[in-house]
Amino acid sequence: MKISDMLIICLRNLWRRKGRTMLTVVGVVIGSCAVIVMISLGLGMNKAMDSMLSSWGDLTAVTIYNGSAGPGVVFTEGSSSSSSTTEKPPLDDAAIETLSTLDNVLYVIPKMNVSSDMITVCAGRNDRYRLSWADVYGIDFSLLEKMGYEIDEGEAPNEHNYSSSIIFGYEMPYQFRDTKKHGNAAMTQRQQLSDGSFSKPFVEPVGETIKIGINNTKKPNEDGTYPYGGRGYEYKLTGAAVLKQDTMWETPYSVFIDVNLAKQIIEDYNRLNNVKKAKAPQYSQVKLICNDINSVDGVQKMVEEMGYSATSMAQVRNQMQGELGVIQLILGGLAAISLLVAAISITNTMIMSIYERTREIGIMKVLGCFIGNIRLTFLMEAGLIGLLGGIIGTIISYIISIIMNAFAGSAFSEMLGIYTEGGGGDVSIIPLWLVLLALVFSTVIGLISGYYPANRAVKISALEAIKNE
Repeated sequence: MKISDMLIICLRNLWRRKGRTMLTVVGVVIGSCAVIVMISLGLGMNKAMDSMLSSWGDLTAVTIYNGSAGPGVVFTEGSSSSSSTTEKPPLDDAAIETLSTLDNVLYVIPKMNVSSDMITVCAGRNDRYRLSWADVYGIDFSLLEKMGYEIDEGEAPNEHNYSSSIIFGYEMPYQFRDTKKHGNAAMTQRQQLSDGSFSKPFVEPVGETIKIGINNTKKPNEDGTYPYGGRGYEYKLTGAAVLKQDTMWETPYSVFIDVNLAKQIIEDYNRLNNVKKAKAPQYSQVKLICNDINSVDGVQKMVEEMGYSATSMAQVRNQMQGELGVIQLILGGLAAISLLVAAISITNTMIMSIYERTREIGIMKVLGCFIGNIRLTFLMEAGLIGLLGGIIGTIISYIISIIMNAFAGSAFSEMLGIYTEGGGGDVSIIPLWLVLLALVFSTVIGLISGYYPANRAVKISALEAIKNE
């Protein structure tokens, strides 16, 4: 018997009992639709989670902190924070070279903190305007884009003016204090004006000459402050740019200078204040950018084996994926129940079909049809029921997905505690591979459900089957 003949017989039999066939198909539709929608929800939750974590930081980054002190460590022997760095290997230039040789590491981005106790940042005639406080960091300006920092105003420094440039965080221009005024008049605040622009700070951050003076802590002033600058201990820089406000508030209240200049400032501070046995400047933080998110765990493990303290968004991601995995498992269990009911329904339909077609089976045997052809005919009927249910279920799943994304995206994301920039996003995602998987799976379910009835059909005696009315 040809495959085409068996296919025609299958379609004819299914159409002849179309009422029962469609009821059976409905069961498969519900089951396949449940599987697709549940998996699509899981994919949507994972995408929303990655989007949320990406807004918190680079998912491919591993951040190393100097000892247990983290950012803001003063790297001079004899200071209160120097003891915390003795427990970990030094995060110096030698360490940077070693870290750059690790597998799957694309970029090594060091950051050096210059303590606000060491310097005074000022601008204007006779240093009239001074930063009330500042987190000053030395960075490699050539890696500014790799750090994820975006320019809001001005231009990024180039290789010709790295050492003479300074970059301000979004809020730092408003932290300059007018030393000739008192109270609230000595400070400005960022306020949006009626035309949409913002109030001007005392110091124009782009193009302004900014001076960094080294504090002399050996001779404090009467008011408790320290004299700064002096011959050989001050640096004149030019404001190059203002950074955009980042989502994690890493940059708004920071000032950035060239990393080599930061080293020089720390060394000058130690020399001016006669710091005995001063250690070479170390980095407060180093960020490793990996090839992809899958290599983050491996890189972090290697870094920790070297003795450093390291963190990454992958840790948070893995923890959240575990929680989402439990939710997906529950959703998958519900879908599996639906498919189990559909499989039982197919089996029942095929058994009923065998009882009704016993005489037909006997005639097929008498005419010389192979046992395998008879079995394959019933398997094809069961498989077609599964395939038809899968096709209809896929179409309905797309409709459900569109409705959920249009009306329930934000609410569903908030219910799961997943917040993404710009709204809830697509809560249901149905890629092509999921459609193909659903069609194959529903067809296989049909074949498995029809296997027992098909075997039962071929065991029927030909003579007894012909006598059957």
